[in-house]
Amino acid sequence: MYAPRSQAISAPVALRLIGVLDADLVTAFTALVRGMVGFENATVIVDVRDLELYGEADLAAFVAAVRRARCEGRDVRLDTRSLAWRRIVKSELPAMPAVETESGSDIRRTVILAHSVRKRRSR
Repeated sequence: MYAPRSQAISAPVALRLIGVLDADLVTAFTALVRGMVGFENATVIVDVRDLELYGEADLAAFVAAVRRARCEGRDVRLDTRSLAWRRIVKSELPAMPAVETESGSDIRRTVILAHSVRKRRSR
């Protein structure tokens, strides 16, 4: 007789985005979420509190990247502590479940993705 195995659900993984939201950061975010080998069943909590928004096109690309990740089966959620991000999620990602405050204590790994638009000077 076949008995299904229960799958262990990994503890949530925090992904903290720091800096300026632009096309390069969206590309890095997409690659990072797709490449999280070993954490396929883990909830990815994206902390956006230190992310600066300058363009609507970059915001639309980021929202599309989150939607794609969710359509591919990833449980990606935005930690929306600021009012601006709450409004964005409510209007652009209405089906996304909220991040519970107690889930922060369950996080075992944090990945920081930092990005600046300033170019380094060559010497």
